[in-house]
Amino acid sequence: TPKGKVPFSTLMFLEASPPRVTSRSKIEHWLLLLLRATALILLALAFSRPFMRQSEDQAVDAEAKRRAILVDVSASMRRDGLWEQATKKVDALLKDVKPDDSVGLFVFDQDLLPLLSFEEWSGLQAGHQAAVAQERLKEVTPGWMGTNLGTVLPEAVTVALDESGEKTATRATEIVVITDLQRGSRIEGLQTFEWPESLTVDVQLVEAKTTGNASVQVVGSLDQKSGLRVRVDNVVDSPNEQFKVEAVSDAAGDSESDPATMAGGVQDVHVPPEQNRVVQFKDVSSASRPIVVSLSGDDDSFDNQAWYVRPQTSRVPVLYRGDGSSSDPNELRYYLERAFLPTPAREIDFYAQGDGNLPDESWMTGLSVVTKRLDSEQLRMSSKAVEDGWTLIVVGSSIEECQQAFEIAGTESPDISEANVEGYAMLSDVDLEHPVFQPFNDVRLSDFTKLPIWKHRNIDGDLPENAKVLASLDGRRPAIVELSHGNGRVLLFTFGWHDADSQFVLWSKFVPLMNSLVDDFAGTSVEPPRAIVGDQFPIHTLAGSATGEMIVTAPSGLAHGVELSPSAFSVLTEPGIYNFAWTDRDGPRTASIAANLD
Repeated sequence: TPKGKVPFSTLMFLEASPPRVTSRSKIEHWLLLLLRATALILLALAFSRPFMRQSEDQAVDAEAKRRAILVDVSASMRRDGLWEQATKKVDALLKDVKPDDSVGLFVFDQDLLPLLSFEEWSGLQAGHQAAVAQERLKEVTPGWMGTNLGTVLPEAVTVALDESGEKTATRATEIVVITDLQRGSRIEGLQTFEWPESLTVDVQLVEAKTTGNASVQVVGSLDQKSGLRVRVDNVVDSPNEQFKVEAVSDAAGDSESDPATMAGGVQDVHVPPEQNRVVQFKDVSSASRPIVVSLSGDDDSFDNQAWYVRPQTSRVPVLYRGDGSSSDPNELRYYLERAFLPTPAREIDFYAQGDGNLPDESWMTGLSVVTKRLDSEQLRMSSKAVEDGWTLIVVGSSIEECQQAFEIAGTESPDISEANVEGYAMLSDVDLEHPVFQPFNDVRLSDFTKLPIWKHRNIDGDLPENAKVLASLDGRRPAIVELSHGNGRVLLFTFGWHDADSQFVLWSKFVPLMNSLVDDFAGTSVEPPRAIVGDQFPIHTLAGSATGEMIVTAPSGLAHGVELSPSAFSVLTEPGIYNFAWTDRDGPRTASIAANLD
């Protein structure tokens, strides 16, 4: 109760609140408190149903198991001591197998491969199953491919749960993964995988004797200005920071090569842990042979080499079937002959029908531009060339010229008429996803309204099934139509390229569009993709339309033959230089590619 009182006029109408009387609380019945606390604890234990490990383990051990053993055989398992650890873990698991257990032994890198399936295990005599599994594992060694656990583990789940019979529900199913779990294992695919509740995974790690590993990769194309760019990457907690990198032209059996001209030099590079550095070798800019890059100063040598092959320059024929002189700026030939620009990946051989010395269309693949009506024999030859892989452009300056595009493509021509244009028409609905227009698939380059078209032809009937509209005109009339025929295609422009129809040859997109057409069918739009060990390399990209057999020689020296076809490929199973040899109409041909670690 307050001792002093101060009157306030605003409080005169409120009743006085009596003071609260408080006292200290104390425990009087200790025994009763302990009894009540004990009751609450027992009640909590009753609801929690505690896990008694000993009894549970005995129940599980007594239960028959279905176990899939997955052993990593990717390139990183080549590190010192890892494979020996993996085989010992497999041996320990096989010794622990009970008579009623079902076991499957698999190896994996990018794919899951069975060594001993569940069905084979069940079919073997009891007591001999583990020995057979161990013998098959002895025949396996780590390969050179990368690891994709995001694909392998879901596939292993499917295999492990795929069992018929009544024992499925009573068996505990387990997947044991023996791996080093290296960086680059690609586990992202597991994020969207719905894991079954009835299956467990036991990841048994193997550890390398060394904690450091550095690798080397070729990261740039070989050119005169910067030479060859190589990146050295160092891992976390690596004890090594000082390395040497050497780039040498690979003579590959050329005993007469001068070593002085082959060496690209040795460079010292400092790479702290978890960092990378780029090294340039300008001394190998003129090297025509494959280049091998070697790294020294590293404890693990399995990824200390990289290979590079300078892309071969392709020669692409362009055939012009039309009139006009190459020196007359009023003729279409004048612009076409100057539109195709050479690149490091290709050279253009321009042929004109009136000049003679035409390419043999029966076996070469190239680009043909038709600007006039062809006779029956020329139509037949052009149709055969397209079927063999040529790309043929028909400039439809008239109804008859538009119709012949469908004849060349081996299909019936729809109704075509002369369009009634008020003012001019513009291109619209351009298929920017198509490879021909892919270079313009940018907001800064996708404006096609700057080309006025004063005259064009209307396709009034329905297009055939092999036709695809790549661009339209006002009123959704087809402007550029792609007709597939055999291995090639016909591109029909329903408007002429001369002044009377349009200013197509003076348009800013004319030159890049023509070069994009060449690069699309010749495969020279970009540098050939870097081959990775494990890839299925399409060999027809080297041999073109040649037929017969191609001899593929692997880096180890083993050679095998592959029958040439558009669907033929060669599996790259090891890193290094692959050599290809075949024969076409010009005689024997050779090519090389470099396959590097993932």
